[in-house]
Amino acid sequence: MNKSRLSALALALALSAVSAFSCSEKTAVLDGEKNTSVSDTTDPANKYSGNSKKTNSAFGQEMEVNNTVFTLNDVVRVSAPNVENSDFVFINVTIKNKTDIEYEINSMNNFFVALPNETEISMDVRANLYAIQNYPKCIQDNITIPANGEFTGFLAGGFLVPAGTDSLTVGFFPTLNNEKDASNVILSPVNAENISTDDSKLK
Repeated sequence: MNKSRLSALALALALSAVSAFSCSEKTAVLDGEKNTSVSDTTDPANKYSGNSKKTNSAFGQEMEVNNTVFTLNDVVRVSAPNVENSDFVFINVTIKNKTDIEYEINSMNNFFVALPNETEISMDVRANLYAIQNYPKCIQDNITIPANGEFTGFLAGGFLVPAGTDSLTVGFFPTLNNEKDASNVILSPVNAENISTDDSKLK
């Protein structure tokens, strides 16, 4: 093989290596960006929201994180119609905004529930639709938290869990006005005595 062909081959190999490195580097950057979003940190593979800083809060206890005061007031479990061996779970929360800027939250972005086997579950659209159609006390997403104000109520964005689930953990991301901020999560363990099966609370 003459010198010019060797040079061309060497150049082609070098360009291929640079291209492969650039692609892998880009993938790493994209993966890094993905890990900052709330929805991705609630992947079922993560134990209670992955790398987020965790703050435990007892049922009914106020907990302040990131200028947000969060309280889990009530958990209601109802049979899920047309979904075999499953229940819907709806939560009542109080969220106080201690900043001068209003912001929105929603069940899909800001909340998840974790089962005893550590599986994390995001809001289920079937629970959401069922609540909107049947439970007038369930507030639809998106919910505006006013500046220096608060919201209290049941969220229409519910969760689909195995029938008879009698313990779980509610996770809340206090994102303020940055919906991708998953740096903190408040975890509220819930046991059987905190779970109501009386759906009149939702009507």
